Amino acid sequence: MPYENPAPAAPRRPFALTGGMVAAMLILFFGVIVSVNATILTMALRTMPGVETRSAYETSQHFNEEIARQHERDARGWSAAATLARQSEGAALGVTLTDRLGGALTGFATRARLRHPATSARDHEIILNERAPGRYEGRLGRIGAGSWILELQAKRGEEVVFVSRSRVTLER
Repeated sequence: MPYENPAPAAPRRPFALTGGMVAAMLILFFGVIVSVNATILTMALRTMPGVETRSAYETSQHFNEEIARQHERDARGWSAAATLARQSEGAALGVTLTDRLGGALTGFATRARLRHPATSARDHEIILNERAPGRYEGRLGRIGAGSWILELQAKRGEEVVFVSRSRVTLER
């Protein structure tokens, strides 16, 4: 068997960094940075747009009224104890209203708002009915687990006589 030598390989050119390659690397690098930043910004704005109220001016006009209402509540010694419990995909909200001596506060038209800490799109409004003296209850449809801000409002006629804001947690 005859042995044949393969043809010698062509000599390789040494690597040369050109201006076009540097420009392409810079464009690619900054393109990745800009696209990642745009993605993160879009996701952040979709989950928390940063708008708490529609009109800060109108909200500020009622600020002193809210402070006066809180002082009246504190002077009365009224308090609220809330429970939020899972019921299938929904939840049950129960609120007990008591006076300074622990007596039941009855006869109020109560409503609650469960506010999501991150976005108002997940908020829930609930009308609470008095089931027992001082015990107000309501049911929610589908609601996610987690920590919620409970805003409670009790009215006697058209007058708001009690306002409370607290944190509640709903387990899975």
